Amino acid sequence: MAKKIPVWEAIEAIEGASAERGEEVDIVDPLAPIAYDPEKLLKDPFYKPNKIPSDSGILHTNTPAPTVVFKRAEEKVYPDVQARAQIVFGMDRPSSRKSGYGRMGSNRSATIDLVVGRMSSVRKGKGVRDGTHVDNDFAADAARIYISQLTDIDKNFGIAKGAHDYMKQRSGIAVKADGVRIIGREGIKIVTGRSHGWKGFGRKGEPNSLGGKIMMPAPPIELIAGNSTETRTMRGGLYNSPETYRQLQGVAMGENTIEAFKDLGKIIDEIWSACFTFMIYQMVYNAALGPALAPLPAAPIVAGACSAATTAQVNFAVNPLYHVRANKTMWEANHLMRTGYRFIESRNVFST
Repeated sequence: MAKKIPVWEAIEAIEGASAERGEEVDIVDPLAPIAYDPEKLLKDPFYKPNKIPSDSGILHTNTPAPTVVFKRAEEKVYPDVQARAQIVFGMDRPSSRKSGYGRMGSNRSATIDLVVGRMSSVRKGKGVRDGTHVDNDFAADAARIYISQLTDIDKNFGIAKGAHDYMKQRSGIAVKADGVRIIGREGIKIVTGRSHGWKGFGRKGEPNSLGGKIMMPAPPIELIAGNSTETRTMRGGLYNSPETYRQLQGVAMGENTIEAFKDLGKIIDEIWSACFTFMIYQMVYNAALGPALAPLPAAPIVAGACSAATTAQVNFAVNPLYHVRANKTMWEANHLMRTGYRFIESRNVFST
């Protein structure tokens, strides 16, 4: 029984076999209709059609797929309501015609919605059945860029509450897909707040899209992995108590962190100096104590103890202190200096 293989693999096999026989493969005008024998194509590796079927999907020919019909309101849809990739010009509409500021008749919620793969994730990725009429679905549609003059961007896309609550009744742009990449050949900046250099806005500077004030000194930048900002509680144990902490926290600033560690290093130096000085004076004291007690009957015992203590202090206190100082110096060189291989401040990513 002949092995069934995909059509594109069959064509590759045909091209390879023809090349071995010194023959030329003439595949021309792939979009032109042609009568071909698909069974023979699968069974006979030397069968050589001279055109690609117009509905095979190969080389960007049309691929048969279920028809998904967008429930259009008073919107302009390009190229049409049945296309797999669409651009919709209308008003704010996150789901059905009863959603968004468009349902209220707002004339300040103009929206451009670029969407591909409507309802592609339903039925475990099979999509809806042929001929199904659908609304916008920001969870099930494959990918989209949503640009709106007036919308509740966080609520509509199910984004977790951040450090400064949800954004409501503002202009917004949302980009959603399985993977989103922003690539800048010579850099990327994520900037919040007012722009500089514009004239005509008065003393308060550039307003938001509704003419209102922009949060000062700067609106936040929030990077939320996992779309969760709730507080988390860690259960206590035998040696530690329960702890509650926030998942959304401020990012450590590189230079400030470096200065904090340097200040901590100075404190450690002071502790080291105090311990080292104590050891030196203790050794001097021990060295003087033996001869001073020579007239006493217990002098040999005291002298022996002082000698042993001095030796122990040199071996187990003074020498380790020198190692601590050397390790601290290397730690600073590795982590707090820009030449260090584990420098804690990013050389390429900056935040405020």
